[in-house]
Amino acid sequence: MKDLEGMIITSTSGQNYLLTEKVDKQGAQGVVYEESTGKFIIKLYKRGNEFQNRNRLNKLEWLAKQSYPDQFIKPLDIFVEPYIGYAMEKVVDHVSLNKLLVPSREMSLSEWYNEETGGLRRRLFLGYKIAMQFALLHESNRAYCDISGNNILVNKDPGVASICMIDIDNIYIPGGDSGNILGTSRYMAPEIMNKQMQPDIFTDNYSLAVILFELLRCGHPYVGDMVEDGTPEQQEQAYRGLYPYVDEEDSPNMSTQMLPAEVVFTTKLANLFRKTFVKGKENRVARATAREFALACLEASNKVMKCPECGHWHFASSDKNRQYFCPWCDEENPRPFFLQFKDRYYVLDAKTRKRVVMEEQPVESFVLREEKNAITNNYISNLYVKRDKFSRPVDQYFAINKAKDGKFYLVNSKNSVLYLLKNGQKTRVPITKDLGAVEIGYKDRIFFSDIDIDIMADPNSEIDDKYKGLVFRYAIFL
Repeated sequence: MKDLEGMIITSTSGQNYLLTEKVDKQGAQGVVYEESTGKFIIKLYKRGNEFQNRNRLNKLEWLAKQSYPDQFIKPLDIFVEPYIGYAMEKVVDHVSLNKLLVPSREMSLSEWYNEETGGLRRRLFLGYKIAMQFALLHESNRAYCDISGNNILVNKDPGVASICMIDIDNIYIPGGDSGNILGTSRYMAPEIMNKQMQPDIFTDNYSLAVILFELLRCGHPYVGDMVEDGTPEQQEQAYRGLYPYVDEEDSPNMSTQMLPAEVVFTTKLANLFRKTFVKGKENRVARATAREFALACLEASNKVMKCPECGHWHFASSDKNRQYFCPWCDEENPRPFFLQFKDRYYVLDAKTRKRVVMEEQPVESFVLREEKNAITNNYISNLYVKRDKFSRPVDQYFAINKAKDGKFYLVNSKNSVLYLLKNGQKTRVPITKDLGAVEIGYKDRIFFSDIDIDIMADPNSEIDDKYKGLVFRYAIFL
């Protein structure tokens, strides 16, 4: 395609666009340009044969009519002659996700990971947002086809976790024509690399897992020490899945170059990655889904604390002596405050008609974060409150604020069903406009229905048959 800088092109709506400079180098599909108003980006395809051109135009017209998850940048205007393409909104103050995947050679890994790019908490929350966007796309029976760092934009401010998905023309309905879009080799599923399959939702799940793995560990799941300093041919073999997963038990391909899994993965995340890159390497349906990764990343982002010594985020986990150490600087940290979610399982004694507690297990921990001289909002989503983990959308259920007075307060801004059990007294938590209205302290309990708290409050109460085997969830402040 010839250089079109300075050319005016007209869309099917009659709008004129003056092309200014190229956004990037010419790619396989075409060229991307800035335009004179600074509001739009123009993507123009290379000319193909009559069949290819007609298919591209039909697809663009179809894409322009569709709805998408809210962070996808959709086509706003279409071009037919002399070049086929589309206009989309220009995303400002965002950069390629690649900026968070490839460590800088100008600073230490720790400095780049934590200070330059926002640290573990931001990366986990970005992972949640990215994975949830693809989950919503997949649940509408559409695949993206080319999930890579090139097509995901993140805010260039390391303190902000906003994202955008571009190149929406990669999207297609599984079973249709992918338009010869196969993906980026580093992120392609083995079955695509080996020319066995076309892209679909299962290959999307694989590509997403590679992206998230790189985002957290700064390395590829199959590029361990056996491949790290190897030939380009060995790297391609690794992308094909011909080497063992780096975290596979007794793997000869373990990595000493990337960040340790125990520093950046929760147990749940580690299991999802293992599920995808060991069993899921050949069994497509065994791979973790985008929604599973989204929820695991969200949960993990709420398990981190900020080291007061070095300022880096790390998981709030203690050693056998119940001491909390920062893995980045090895300094001991003060014990954080937790909101521990627990499940209590009841059965009904047939003779006494009394309830019997079979077991009580912690299910999730939420680290209540605090900042000096500021109010800190800890938003608790329905993900923790409801036992249905796949309830959607993920939304705030209540919040706990640590105020400047050093105390924690329960905030029910959404008028959710909340009961507070404090010193044996049960109180319905009203919708809270005054952020300092409902104080919460050590071992206070929060319940999410009236039934739950009545049963909990009276240990000798009788319960009906309908409550046999019922699991009650509550949260305790620790």
